[in-house]
Amino acid sequence: MYWRDSVKLCAQTVTYDKFNRPQKSGYTKRTVNCDVKGVKRTEFYQAQAAGYKPEITVEVKQFDYERERYLEHNGVMYKIIRTYPVKNECLELVCEGFSGDE
Repeated sequence: MYWRDSVKLCAQTVTYDKFNRPQKSGYTKRTVNCDVKGVKRTEFYQAQAAGYKPEITVEVKQFDYERERYLEHNGVMYKIIRTYPVKNECLELVCEGFSGDE
């Protein structure tokens, strides 16, 4: 692991209006070091069968991940669809494209 790349882990910020209804108001972002990988062929086809479209896999240190649901890499937002622990206290985050409308 070289940890050459960096991503922004994003948590959605929710505010409430005067009627106490939740309103999505943006994201809080924090930058962490990572390794960006491709999606493995087997995992790609299994995810496609389940209705997901994985695009990238990002490996981060386990202590850096605080259960965020989104990440940003090179200006593109992704939704984290799966986390998987790997050796040396690291996590793989499998991500699909995210339009921001969800």
